[in-house]
Amino acid sequence: MKLLLIHSAWLLACCLSIPHAAYASQANDLVISVSVSPDSPFVSTLVFQNTSEIARELIRTPTIPASFSPDWIRARIKVKNRNLIYDYHGRLFDYKKARRFLLSEQLKSKVDALVQTVEQAHYGKAIPWEKVRHSFGRMKYATVIDLETGERFHIQRRAGSRHADVQPLTRSDTHIMKHIYQGKWSWKRRAILVEVDGIYYAASMHGMPHGAGAIRGNDFPGHFCIHFSGSSTHRRTEPDPSHSLMILKAAGTLPQTIMEASPEKLVGYFLTSLHEHDEHTLRMTTDGSTMPDELRLVDSVKKPDHIAVSDSSHPLMVSVPVRVEYHLRSGGSRAGTWHFLLLRSAPWERWRIVDIAIK
Repeated sequence: MKLLLIHSAWLLACCLSIPHAAYASQANDLVISVSVSPDSPFVSTLVFQNTSEIARELIRTPTIPASFSPDWIRARIKVKNRNLIYDYHGRLFDYKKARRFLLSEQLKSKVDALVQTVEQAHYGKAIPWEKVRHSFGRMKYATVIDLETGERFHIQRRAGSRHADVQPLTRSDTHIMKHIYQGKWSWKRRAILVEVDGIYYAASMHGMPHGAGAIRGNDFPGHFCIHFSGSSTHRRTEPDPSHSLMILKAAGTLPQTIMEASPEKLVGYFLTSLHEHDEHTLRMTTDGSTMPDELRLVDSVKKPDHIAVSDSSHPLMVSVPVRVEYHLRSGGSRAGTWHFLLLRSAPWERWRIVDIAIK
């Protein structure tokens, strides 16, 4: 089996070196693409050549009427000019015809192995900070790739013991970083890859210059922080929830984590996503229900360190009250108890937030 790798918005030179007709016209090729969210312009694509056996099996597989959730797309697969969707339940859909393939376990295993190959090329490794800090030592250089946009810039680690304190290398690097944050410095976290000596680490950064800076001419007033798995802030010894969420995204493990989350964990992911304005993760924690309009006005949320489920013996329904403090985009602040209602269709299915009562 031969592979061709294309990184949209990342390895542009590689993409341009492979004419579209060179791979798209091969009827027996499988073309698999992966991105962190449905709207992300940063896409990794692998062309699996000489996969005629799998292609024939897929085309011959019977289908049934079905629809899929766009928020749970794991990969896009093109085979014999048919555009298919593969989700995190191992289901394959022809979305134009609104049908699902009845994959055998053997065929599902083959498809899943190919998808995993693309994911390994797209996402980073969630290596503990205690190991990363030695390979990414002080004064060492690295490259940051934003997982949503694919934009990349160069940095140098200058300090930091619980995480990496870094600075953009040049004025151009600072400009790219600020562009990632829509032209405004922000404390909001973003999922990133950090490339050091050819290894891509799953990480999270914020976009706010602070403290001291020591690289002249880079137009960056201070430094910013990058967190890896197990990193913590200067003030706390435990990992920051927002950074942890983004590291899960950068490693490609967030969807599976959400699917396996307990009700209290799921509510925690919802509040963290709301705080970070991460619309895609917010939608994954719910069932698509319309949330209260007031949530659209929230700028930041402070949730308690511990979230407890209310007493309930019902296996398919649970209520989670959470006392929160939050700031509005208009500048005001409020506090109150939000009551989350969660349902699941069976004991082995995932929990979903279906309603939030704000009081």
